Amino acid sequence: MFLSLFTLPSGRRGALAFWALLLAMATGPVAAESKPLSLNEALAHTLERHPELAQFPYRRRAAEARELQAGLIPNPELAVEVENIGGSGRFSGTDSAETSLVLSQLIELGGKRDRREEVARYRSDLVDSEYRQVRWQVLAETVRRFLGVAEAQENIQLAELSLELARESRETIRQRVQVGTTNDASLQRSAIAVTRAELAVTSARQKLASARVELAAQWGETQPNFERVRVELYELVALPEFNRVRRHLENSPQLSQYITERRLREAELQLARARGRQDLRVGVGVKQVRETDDHAFTLSLSMPLGVSDRNQGEIRAQRAEYEQLALEEKATRVHLMARLQRLYQELAVFRSTALRLRNEALPSARAALESIRRGYEEGLYTYLELVDARQERLAVERDALQAAVNFHQTLVTLEQLTGTGLTGQWKLTPDSIDGATEPYEPQTRFLKKQAGES
Repeated sequence: MFLSLFTLPSGRRGALAFWALLLAMATGPVAAESKPLSLNEALAHTLERHPELAQFPYRRRAAEARELQAGLIPNPELAVEVENIGGSGRFSGTDSAETSLVLSQLIELGGKRDRREEVARYRSDLVDSEYRQVRWQVLAETVRRFLGVAEAQENIQLAELSLELARESRETIRQRVQVGTTNDASLQRSAIAVTRAELAVTSARQKLASARVELAAQWGETQPNFERVRVELYELVALPEFNRVRRHLENSPQLSQYITERRLREAELQLARARGRQDLRVGVGVKQVRETDDHAFTLSLSMPLGVSDRNQGEIRAQRAEYEQLALEEKATRVHLMARLQRLYQELAVFRSTALRLRNEALPSARAALESIRRGYEEGLYTYLELVDARQERLAVERDALQAAVNFHQTLVTLEQLTGTGLTGQWKLTPDSIDGATEPYEPQTRFLKKQAGES
């Protein structure tokens, strides 16, 4: 009944067209191939939606709330004092009670309020510094995972090339077996090589799928909406002089954070010293005199006696932490300089290795394989020599790819370390990421602005 709705075309071609039509109706329109993901798009997605970066706006607002709280003065106190009650004689009961109403205010001395505000402000600045450091780490990790996807794509091509060469060798050996110039064992070994090459292709595709998932996780997605990434792995930029790289070390996010921390420790030390000053409490009130039924004003001044507790312990603790921070900064600087030198040397080696393998070794390996393949067809070389030539060519391809990937990965680490784009190869600063919107603006003062407007 279903078939009667259609006019069946006659002939073999007509039948094939009919079944193709049914298949198209069942599967729907063919989806267009997705556009390759660029590095700029990956960085923009990361900057806007990375889970770790998304928490900083809330941390900043909490810090600004504490900064606002630090500037508030203590609230005045209202006290009621009742005298001459519950005594003996004429003071028994409440007939002789005298009542005083006192309003007092604590006056902070030693600049405590200013010191508190300064500490809170530097703590807010420390959140900004932490954000910049985490942003560099997150964006650098995105580039590393992006390169991981690109490397997986290249490994698939190498695995497919290995499979193609294995199949060509098997076909050549089959022809030689047919003419009786080689034995069946060589054909069986070539079939094993084809099987292993097919498994290698499957494994490479699985690694690409995993690398895509890891990259998409940088912006909070579990299902990648891209199939491939677009990058030229063999574009190896020239390195600047080491002295120039070393000068940029002062821009390191890790060292820049010490500047803010040092200011914070200084402010905390000044606050500890200010807290060693005793505060003054001033009170004014009105008192009812029971005997004459008159009223009189009262004035009170009070200040604690700094006999033993002048906050000396806290001052010493803050001074020790300040001196400890200076030693930590010095040790970090030495460590970063040593790491910088090592990374720079590795970069030079990786770049030289990749260029020489691509420009010198790879053309020779390709020519040698082609020469041995033709010679094997003519009976001049053995099967083992053919296999060695094929493996040597593939090894050179893989080594060149690995050296190029290592160069880019190391360059990303170097630029993250110095906090600047030394070569322009990787764009890790927000200003260079087209279409990106930062979820966090370090210079805004949300709550203070709201408080000022209200």
